[in-house]
Amino acid sequence: SSRLLTELESPSWWPFSSKLWKAPLESKPKETTPVSHSKNQEGIIIRIPVIITHRTDSNVKPGKLTLYASGLEISDCNSQVVHRFESKDVDDIRVHTPYEISVRQRFIGKPDTSYRLLSAKMPEVIPVLEMQFSKKMQFLEDALGFVGARKSPQVDLGTSIWQAATGLLGGGGQPGSPLGGREGMDNDQVQLQKQETISQEEANELKQILRKLKGLALETEAELERQDEALDSITTSVDRATLNIDKQNRRMKKLT
Repeated sequence: SSRLLTELESPSWWPFSSKLWKAPLESKPKETTPVSHSKNQEGIIIRIPVIITHRTDSNVKPGKLTLYASGLEISDCNSQVVHRFESKDVDDIRVHTPYEISVRQRFIGKPDTSYRLLSAKMPEVIPVLEMQFSKKMQFLEDALGFVGARKSPQVDLGTSIWQAATGLLGGGGQPGSPLGGREGMDNDQVQLQKQETISQEEANELKQILRKLKGLALETEAELERQDEALDSITTSVDRATLNIDKQNRRMKKLT
């Protein structure tokens, strides 16, 4: 079609140069080149792939979490903004596990805006969130072991959970207790041993759950990266085809 239009635009019997026709056509597409520059004006602190769950929607979808100095932004896998929280808008950030958080903004007279985010790379983001939103961070029970393990790297997650469990037992069965003799001490030791085995089993179960969660998040991240590459090539092809069609349409309008 391009060759046919070229022949129609400048037939052999036409006395004028074809440059007069082509000059205005090729000047306009240059307007569309600087598109994404304005988005990168604000510095990005960190960006990770996430699984997004909205408070009003039970469906989960893949996307990205981006942290800026001025707030945080949640976008879908097509880089379309789902929601942006300015720093002043965030009322609380709850850390459910080392890999899952929820961000909430409260409103009076209408439902809160809340998003739950899951990612294998969330442990990289949580320290940054602590610096930005220290007073608004809430570590829930399943995340407390992560905080202890991060403050003392030698202690693993299972050990820290066991220490928390033994701390809840209190100081019963001290060696110098006047009320209990040898028999009381033995009973206390048996109870402590039982409690220890239960706590270790629970810690192992939690470890397995976290491993599965991490595996799921890593698989999702790999799939997101693959889809991003495919979308980039498709977008480039579509843009090229659209530009081509626009050129052909302008040339046809000139002929009519």
